[in-house]
Order: sequence, then C-alpha cells, then structure tokens
Amino acid sequence: MSIKINDIIVALATPNNPSGAIAVIRVSGENCISFVNRFVSIDLLSKKDHTINFCKIFDEGKNIIDEVLISIFFKNHSYTKEESIEISCHNSRYIIKAILELFIKHDARMADHGEFTQRAFLNGQFDLTQAEAVADIISAKTKSAHDIAFNQLNGKFSQVIKNIKEDILELSSHLELDIDFSQEQMSDFEITNNDYTTKVEDIILKIKKLLENFKNGEIIKKGLPIAIIGKPNVGKSSLLNALANEERAIVSSIAGTTRDTIDIEIDINGISCRFIDTAGLRDNPNDEIEKIGIIRSKKTIEKAQLVIFMIDTSMNAEDYKNDLEHIKNSGKDVVFVVNKIDLNKNYKSDIENTIYISVKNNINIEAIKTFISEKYQIHEEEIVINLRHYDILTKLLQIFLKLKEKFLKNISNDILMIDMNEAIALLNTITGETTSNEILNNIFKHFCIGK
Repeated sequence: MSIKINDIIVALATPNNPSGAIAVIRVSGENCISFVNRFVSIDLLSKKDHTINFCKIFDEGKNIIDEVLISIFFKNHSYTKEESIEISCHNSRYIIKAILELFIKHDARMADHGEFTQRAFLNGQFDLTQAEAVADIISAKTKSAHDIAFNQLNGKFSQVIKNIKEDILELSSHLELDIDFSQEQMSDFEITNNDYTTKVEDIILKIKKLLENFKNGEIIKKGLPIAIIGKPNVGKSSLLNALANEERAIVSSIAGTTRDTIDIEIDINGISCRFIDTAGLRDNPNDEIEKIGIIRSKKTIEKAQLVIFMIDTSMNAEDYKNDLEHIKNSGKDVVFVVNKIDLNKNYKSDIENTIYISVKNNINIEAIKTFISEKYQIHEEEIVINLRHYDILTKLLQIFLKLKEKFLKNISNDILMIDMNEAIALLNTITGETTSNEILNNIFKHFCIGK
C-alpha cells in the first residue's frame, strides 16, 4: 500500500452484517464535502462544522438510494484532520453497495485497511503508539484490555517512552560536552564514568520494567489459557462446570469420561480466562480414544500459561509425583488444587499455596478466581501490549547493556555516541517520529477497513 493523503477515500465503518439497523459510510479527503454534495438533496456547503443533516442521497439518474443522516467535519476538526463526512444509512446491502459504487465511480477510492487512522497519524492527530491503540480498543474483550488500550490511546505509554528518551538525551548531551570541551573547561560540571554508569543502569531498569510487564500485558490483551490437569475422577470436569456456572462437561464416576479437551471462556476481574478441561492423566488408558485424549492433554499443557494441577483427598504424593514434576519442569505457572475436602477435612498437602476445595459442595471455588485475579491483574500504566514495541525495547536493552560495559572499560565517547544515537533512533520508531513507510503499511494493514 503506497501512502496517499490527498485523494478522497471511502469505506463502510460499521460491521458488514445484517444484525444492525444502521450502517455508517465514512468519507475523507480534500474537498470531500463538495464531492458528496453532488449526490444529495441539500446544500452541504452551507452547513456548519459538526452538524448532522437529514437528506436524500441520489444516484446518477436522480433516483433516490436512501434517506440518510450526514455528519460534517471540517478540516482539522475530524478524526483524520481532513475534511470528512459520515453517512448514516439503512443497513441494507443494496444501499451500502449503491452508495460506495456511486462514489468510487466518480473518482473516490476505496480505503485500504486502517487508512483513516493512518491519515490521522500522518496528519499529526496522534503518534504511532496511539494509532496502534485504536485497533486494541476495538478488539478489547474485557475491561482491563479496554483500560490499557485507552491509556495508550490517551498518550500514557507515549509519555513513558518520552521520559526514557529524555534520560537518553540528557546522557547524550553530557557525552557531547565531554567531546567538545577540554577537561579544564569541564571542571565545573565534570561527570565521572561512575556517574555515567549509574545513569545507564537507571535507564536499563526502566526498560526492564517495561519488558517484564509485557507478559501480563499480553495476557490481558489476548486472554489467559488455563489447563485443568490431573488424574481421572479428581473432579476436573466438575470444576470446569462450577467455574462456568453451567453444565459444559460430562461428569461421571466412570474414569476416562473426558476423551477430548473442552474449553470455556470466563471473565475474571477483567481478565479473559480460557479454561481447558483435559482427559485424565494415567499410565494405562482403557482404549485408543482415551489414549489420544491424554496425548492432547499433554499438548494443552504446552499451550497453557497457567496449569491447575488437581488431585483429591484420596490420593497421596506418590499418586501424582511424576505428573506434577513434569508440569513443574514445563516452566508454566502452576496452582495446586485439592478437591473433595468435604470427605476429608484434615487433608494437608506438602505443597505451598495449595487451594483446598469441594466442587460438590461449592466450597472455596472463588479462591481459584482470586488467585488468578491477584497473580495476573495489572494496576500499572507502564504496560507493553504490542509485540512491535516489545521487540524494539528488547533491542534497546541490549544497546544499554553493552553501553554499561563500554563505560566500565573507558571506551572513547565518540564510539559511545554511536550507540546513543542508535538508541534514540530506536525509540523514535516506537512513536513514529522516524518510521519507514514499509513499517507503517505493515502496522495499518492489520486494521479493519473503515478504521
């Protein structure tokens, strides 16, 4: 997609499905008000900015296509900062197609994916991180995902990046002074290598904090996959049903009832959690189908972020030792859950932070939700939810880890400045101050058409 910012673009801005009564067609570009004015029953050029106007829209033969509401936005007062029009018409495939074809036939162009937002960015409406947040707001499934994306849209993440950039520029300016002035001239405000190293370490800590938050940011943005694992008949399917408050999985006293993975999605305090009930783990499955189910269970563990490892009060450590060891070695987050405490209230495991429940009597089920909420809930604003930002910050961290070594080795300031300039250039690509057209196109092509 080549970047064009002067022609008139048009697209459907609402979902292309029959479920709603109204559809919105968005038009943007230089002189687009005059352009649309040719096809309507009123004089749009006489209307004020930010007004909604009822009129009829006609085809070339002056046949009525629809009665519509037209919202007018003057240049610098619209989403794209261009002249813009939004046409609210009836949600008819025929009407939408007729209006779009009419405009395209008369030299408007169908917008590319994300082109309205891309124009907004290019016209200075917001920086690139804010533009990317638009897509995250649209795709947000939970309040937490919405809040993080909205913070980014409001420039809070941009400010975090700007603060790091200011730290780097300050450090860079001192290095420049060291290069440009003699030691005698610098005596009043001399900075030692230890001072430089301390400043570099401060920047490293800030970058590391952002990178560490990416894991939880991804969970809130994309959801948390949770596998419920354990031997047959410990209550995995019953727990799934209890968490969902509905009968989603078949519950039976017969071992091996669950032959395949069953999953449900639950919102826990703003975190979209996908619980996956798996076939019971045992060494000698009864038949080939159960064997396949167990294989799939093990693959589910690989995809999960959190594993709920479940036993019941009839079991001792030897019954689950090997399975638990395997899961712990997988590197996944693990929570240990003991079911059926109604049958043995005095049961105690040797594992720390064990959650004791009775699915049958609905005892302590909420403790599992509380554990998840507390472990993965994010209250900080310095959240990285975008893989592009994460990759850039990872590269930035490597630069500063090497810079720290160079300061300790008293490497020439001229060489250090090369790294500093590279670091600043990297940060500029996050906010879009120096981002190539190829990168911009790659970002916006993932947006929906009409946004």
